[in-house]
Amino acid sequence: MNTKDQYGLEFLKVTAGENVGHQCIRKDGMVDENNLLQFLNYLNISRTEFLLKEINDYLNTTPDTAWMSYDSMVLEHIDLKMDYPEFIIDEQPNAFPLSDIRDLLKEWLMFLHS
Repeated sequence: MNTKDQYGLEFLKVTAGENVGHQCIRKDGMVDENNLLQFLNYLNISRTEFLLKEINDYLNTTPDTAWMSYDSMVLEHIDLKMDYPEFIIDEQPNAFPLSDIRDLLKEWLMFLHS
């Protein structure tokens, strides 16, 4: 099972005339803490690559669990924080494993390139 399926997400291409957009939605209209992962809707290819680089750099340089948290700079209107070993979205109490977010971003990036 891939990460998007694990969190109940679906990636869709939306066309309007000649324009193609990409959406991340919840399967079956479910509403729970995983809805926070729909922040992917605001990530184009370059922003996805940037956040993926931030996470990889953070994971590669984090020597232990006492490491300082890091606020991503990729989005202005959504607070994305890396606080080893978790990824926190908009200071919500439900956090996600950084490794899962890294895998989800890789899947999103592959989808954006398809």
